[in-house]
Amino acid sequence: MRKIIINTGNFLRSIKNSFFLKKHTPLASTIQILKDLYPTVNWNRVDFYEGLPWFTPFIAPYVTAQALPHFYSFSRYRIYLKKFDESRAQCLADIVHEGYHVMQAMQFLKGYGFGFFRGLMVYYNALFLKYGYRSNPFEITAHDQEYRFLDYCIKHKLHGIIPPVAPAAFSDISKETPLVFSEYKFSYKESSFALVGSFIFCSLVTVVKPFVDVMLWGIGWMVPKDNGLMV
Repeated sequence: MRKIIINTGNFLRSIKNSFFLKKHTPLASTIQILKDLYPTVNWNRVDFYEGLPWFTPFIAPYVTAQALPHFYSFSRYRIYLKKFDESRAQCLADIVHEGYHVMQAMQFLKGYGFGFFRGLMVYYNALFLKYGYRSNPFEITAHDQEYRFLDYCIKHKLHGIIPPVAPAAFSDISKETPLVFSEYKFSYKESSFALVGSFIFCSLVTVVKPFVDVMLWGIGWMVPKDNGLMV
C-alpha cells in the first residue's frame, strides 16, 4: 500500500512539473541555424520548452524531443527537449530534427488550426497506424535531416558531445544545399479508413484534452513538491 501511495505521489508530481515547464530562450545562433535550414518558416511562431508534455511519457516513452502545435493557439508551435545544451552538436541535431517537423507542419494550411486538429497531426497519425513511429514517413525524412546535419558536423570536426560547439561554427550552413528545405512535398497514398480514423481521433483529442488539462492542473496544484513520502 505504501508503495502505491509513493508511486501515485510521484506520478502526480510529474504531471504538476509537466504543466509548468520552463520556457527556453534559444541562443541567437540556434535560431539562425533554423532560419538558414528552413527559410520559409516564421520562427516567431515557435516557442521552446525544456521538458516534455505531461502525456508524452505515457504514449511515447522513447521520445526525448518533440514538436507539437501549441494546443491553445491557432498559429503557434512548440519544440520540447528534455534538456537544452546548445554547446552540444547532438542537442542542435535534435533541434534541427524537430524544426524539420515544424517545417512539415507549415505545409498544411500554413500550420494553422485548433488544438491538435491540424493537417500534420491528421496525416501523421494516419500513417502511424500503419508504420508506427520510426517508419513513419514524416519521421524518416526528419531523421534523415538529423543525420545529414550530424554528417555536416563530423565533416567540420564538430563532435556530438565534446568539445563544446562554438556559436559561429554554423555560420556557413546555409550554403549546404542538401540541408536547406523551403517546403515538404507530401502526397497521402494510404488507406482512406486510416485517414478518417485519424481525423476522428484528432477531433476527439481537441475536444477532450482541455477538460483533462483542467482536471490534472487542479490535482497538480494540490500536490506538494515533496510530501515526505519519498524514501
